[in-house]
Amino acid sequence: MASLARAQPRWNATPLVERCAVLQRTADALEARLTEFCARLVHEGRKTLGDALAEVRETIDLCRYNAQQAMAQLAPQTLPGPTGEHNELRLHGRGVFVCISPWNFPLAIFAGQGVAALVAGNTVAAKPAAQTPAVADAFAELLFDAGLPRTALRVLHGPGPTVGMALVAHPLCAGVSFTGSTAVAKRIQRQLAASEGPIVPLIAETGGLNAMIVDASALPEQVVDAVLQSAFGSAGQRCSCLRLLCLHTSIAEAVLTMLAGAMQTLVLGDPADEATDIGPIVDRTAHAQLCQHLERLERDAKLVARTPMPPNLTAIHGATHIAPVVFELGSVAELREEIFGPVLHVVRWSGSDAWGDDGVDQLIEQINALGYGLTLGVQTRLDQRAEHIATQARVGNVYVNRNMIGAVVGVQPFGGQGLSGTGPKAGGPHYLPRFCVEQTVTLNTTAAGGNATLLSAAHQYTAGP
Repeated sequence: MASLARAQPRWNATPLVERCAVLQRTADALEARLTEFCARLVHEGRKTLGDALAEVRETIDLCRYNAQQAMAQLAPQTLPGPTGEHNELRLHGRGVFVCISPWNFPLAIFAGQGVAALVAGNTVAAKPAAQTPAVADAFAELLFDAGLPRTALRVLHGPGPTVGMALVAHPLCAGVSFTGSTAVAKRIQRQLAASEGPIVPLIAETGGLNAMIVDASALPEQVVDAVLQSAFGSAGQRCSCLRLLCLHTSIAEAVLTMLAGAMQTLVLGDPADEATDIGPIVDRTAHAQLCQHLERLERDAKLVARTPMPPNLTAIHGATHIAPVVFELGSVAELREEIFGPVLHVVRWSGSDAWGDDGVDQLIEQINALGYGLTLGVQTRLDQRAEHIATQARVGNVYVNRNMIGAVVGVQPFGGQGLSGTGPKAGGPHYLPRFCVEQTVTLNTTAAGGNATLLSAAHQYTAGP
């Protein structure tokens, strides 16, 4: 941390155009080595080929987008003022930013946090997930090859409770960008509050109890397609994944019957096999936690459907697959914690076909009461109802008549509220300034004995026709 703090003023003084060029060259290099990084994600992150390809492309987008946004937002801005005075707003790096990233997007989130902090003029202490260290190291080398000084970035490996919290607690920590569980974000928040010295920002993106509201007008085929992608894609290991499917009673049976049939077609297997739809859970610890939750559901909830588990999976990745499964609950309130896997919970709701009826309003209140606010899906053919739900929901991303995953950089900035994070949204126009401190410089231009602007204006006036 001391080394990074010593290096920060020089990196911050590097012209903005040069810092942005490092990001652009990194994007070019990653694009040229796309297949290699896809293989790294499959091998270490246990991602399917499709998910790996999407993540590499997202990372390229993040590098280019942050470079473009930096050029537009971080350059000095002239502010209005009285004649004889020049006012300028400047943005600088805060110091050493601590970036703690998760295993489920070991390239995109590690890179997104880091390049945003770096292009803003900070040096970075990056703590990747313990499960995916090599992906982080490989991306860091891309940055160094693209011209980033090695003194501006340190990648520190190890467990979060020791390495991560030591970085957060360090007196030279000038800011924290964290993606992970809500519980860990709370611990970081308490640590920062207890630390002496400056008040530093925390940018936290955490989990969600993400719901999809399906009304009586929705098309069942469209609903099932969106549910399969949203609940079971990436083996349910995205913070944006669908956890709670809220079906109107009039179409619930038809949708569940169709969903159960569609789930029989999903293929579990080796993520390196392009025929695989559902890969393994990331490690044995996460697998064991999911198994414990499934035991509770099998005891307390109603099993709706489960994808068949192939008999030969025991030899692949330590047998950490979880077959996609659907359970029906009695109420929204029964879902109390985020389940990070291919496990979908279903509740039924009732109400009239009117877009603002009490039934849907009560459902939105119940979902809001869960306290999380990351993603929400809406399936309806009534435009007014979709807008009404979006207005009432306390959630960061609302997706209407499509899946709830795969937010696109610069198009669907991603991030939540409440227990789901602090904002600003990653991949959005308000992200970079959070990594900066602001400074205004006011210059009295008359101090040298006159106002050159007025003299110039008077000359133009008298010289005119």
